[in-house]
Amino acid sequence: MKNFKVAIAQIDIVLADKNLNLKKIADFSSKASEQDANFICFPEYFSTGNIPEKFEKMAEIIPGDTTNKLTEIAQENKINIIGSIIEKTEKHLYNTAVLIDSKGVLVGKHRKIHLFLDEVKFLAHGKRCNIVATEYGKIGMIVCYDTIFPEVSRKLAISGAGIIFIPANWPDPFLPQWKLASSARALDNQLWVVAVNRCGKDDRFTYFGKSRIINPYGEVVCECSGKEELIIFEIEMNKSDEFKGVVNFLNDRQPIK
Repeated sequence: MKNFKVAIAQIDIVLADKNLNLKKIADFSSKASEQDANFICFPEYFSTGNIPEKFEKMAEIIPGDTTNKLTEIAQENKINIIGSIIEKTEKHLYNTAVLIDSKGVLVGKHRKIHLFLDEVKFLAHGKRCNIVATEYGKIGMIVCYDTIFPEVSRKLAISGAGIIFIPANWPDPFLPQWKLASSARALDNQLWVVAVNRCGKDDRFTYFGKSRIINPYGEVVCECSGKEELIIFEIEMNKSDEFKGVVNFLNDRQPIK
């Protein structure tokens, strides 16, 4: 499995202003591409911010205007883009993570399964986990609060994921839980975790940032500050097999009655 570079794009988000936010996405993607990044991951709700009472107004079909813009950005910069937006279907709204590949093709999405606080009043729960097969290996995506529930990441690991991307809007005062949960999901499943949080404030919360990449041993290999930041890190996918060559957690699991 070949190595590849991942960009953490920890950004502040302008509430309800898709144009300004997408301009920032284009800028960060360009900077990441200049540093030869193969993937860039943005926070949850990167185009709108988290404004539940405006979800209906801001929701889009997928593919739609925002994913079409991501397609252009991905193609121009030859980079895979990940982040979550509000998806509209005929019956429901979802918080949906998307993966646009470097050719501008929508190759995968994940509808957030576990809804946080008042999200549940406006959004529907996702029902399944999906693996995306890429030239760099099998990739999984979950969104923010999904990280607390180990069965979600475990399902992806059993399906062969070597890395999980987590777009998030994880607020104060839950920094200890952010660090613990993201590291635990990496160690639980002996895979890479790329957890990308927003920074700044909205009408309800302050977001501490601290986006991070965790290796399959559960070790944090890079972490952002509390401000806007772009970090590039090279992922060595063989680290997972290296660890599993000593002890393989999935193989050693026992049935519990």
